[in-house]
Amino acid sequence: MKHKSSSKRQIIRIVAGDFRHRHIHFVEAPDLRPTGARIRETLFNWLHPVIYGKTCLDLFAGSGILGFEALSRGAKHVTFVEKNRRAAQQIAQNIKQLSIDNATVRPGDYRQALSGQYDIIFLDPPYALRLLPILIEQVKPLSPEWLFIEDNRPIEDWLKHRTDYKLHRHKKAGHIYYGLLRAGRPSKYNRRTSSTLNHSVGLSKASNH
Repeated sequence: MKHKSSSKRQIIRIVAGDFRHRHIHFVEAPDLRPTGARIRETLFNWLHPVIYGKTCLDLFAGSGILGFEALSRGAKHVTFVEKNRRAAQQIAQNIKQLSIDNATVRPGDYRQALSGQYDIIFLDPPYALRLLPILIEQVKPLSPEWLFIEDNRPIEDWLKHRTDYKLHRHKKAGHIYYGLLRAGRPSKYNRRTSSTLNHSVGLSKASNH
């Protein structure tokens, strides 16, 4: 999104779910760039089997569109955290406009919101800050099973050596790299290998009796 000096409100549309085609407003501000519809559609297709009834944290909410998409698809509760006070106020107005009663807005720095427990956390900080590796560490005490990350640099290289979170799905849209991380667990291959080994060990023990 191009940044303008004007303070007029902009409009973005929710892609799918209960609030499908509903519009929300957001204010123009430096580094406020709503996640595009194409990326949102892909992300929530990935999350479709698990999002219903989950608690979500939109940590750099901006327009709040990721949180609203989650609510539209049945999330139990969304907490929006946004440092820009005008943007946070606009999110609150959108919540009221959509008659949503399972969302909270927390204006202020994201570090003041690193408490509680969440199933899914959306991490889309300003690209220039290069916060993602730090953020993944900072949100671990919140016990999320899923993390969404977005950046303008490839994400696979610095994620491949992590054992706490695995890159579950990832794609590229234009110059944007994005992915869905899952709390570390064996891959399907490792689970199959482990199962095979356990079965072999069981047979071996049985043959020794």
